[in-house]
Amino acid sequence: MEDSDGRLDPIGPLEDPRPSLAADTTAAVDLLVGLWTRTAKTGTPQLSALQLHALHTVRTTPGLNLGALAGAIGTAPSAASRLCDRLEAAGMILRAPPPTNRRTIGLTLTRRGQDALDAVSARRERLLSDVLDRMPNDKRGALLTGLRAFATASRAADPEASQPG
Repeated sequence: MEDSDGRLDPIGPLEDPRPSLAADTTAAVDLLVGLWTRTAKTGTPQLSALQLHALHTVRTTPGLNLGALAGAIGTAPSAASRLCDRLEAAGMILRAPPPTNRRTIGLTLTRRGQDALDAVSARRERLLSDVLDRMPNDKRGALLTGLRAFATASRAADPEASQPG
């Protein structure tokens, strides 16, 4: 490739690596999301991504009401109500008025709901361990460093990004 003076440029044009980085990151995240989703749907209990998101939200914000849950998981209150009906029927959440406000109904995670989240987390950790064991040690260290930097940048750009689910 020639530069503007007609001389050969042995390095070639300097290109912005970000588009490739974003595309490569997207491909890796797509693989991870696929693995992540399968771990929730395998084993017992089988949970959808939305059910997991709801359970995580209830765990991190015990006592929140249905409207707050709907907002947190991005659904209409009617859809969140039906979701809670299913989770309550499965014994994973409990609806009860909180002691501080008897006019509303709060949601809390039951022992079974906590066990379900723990089981999914354990399956995910086993899966990640299997994949990470196939990577060279230096690449695992670089991945961890990069993920920590990504998490920091993501939280700075979007404080809600640290919410689970």
